[in-house]
Amino acid sequence: MTERTDLKEDDSGVEEVLDDIVDLEEYVKLGKRPPLAKGYRIRVNGEPFVVHDPKPTGRAILTLAGLIPAENYTLRVKLAGEKPRKVGLDEKVDLRHPGVEKFKALPRDQTEG
Repeated sequence: MTERTDLKEDDSGVEEVLDDIVDLEEYVKLGKRPPLAKGYRIRVNGEPFVVHDPKPTGRAILTLAGLIPAENYTLRVKLAGEKPRKVGLDEKVDLRHPGVEKFKALPRDQTEG
């Protein structure tokens, strides 16, 4: 078992790390920025998954969702109030960015580049 030291926000700007799983959709509904946490519950094609890295790559999200090889899929992120945006395989997604709602993955078209 790993010992964990939780950090509390103080005058130095250090932020508290929750020893819990944060549901991103809940924070979108509350209109709040998700805190640093042990993990983040995301949805890919409506299915829930837990990510432990606050900035996973598009490839990591597709792999977590069992969509492999990742190169055969296009990933889009839905931000609150915005149109879905394409996420590159090696592009990092900041899950703590306010408004990150969910992900949608579609099989790539054979003609897509």
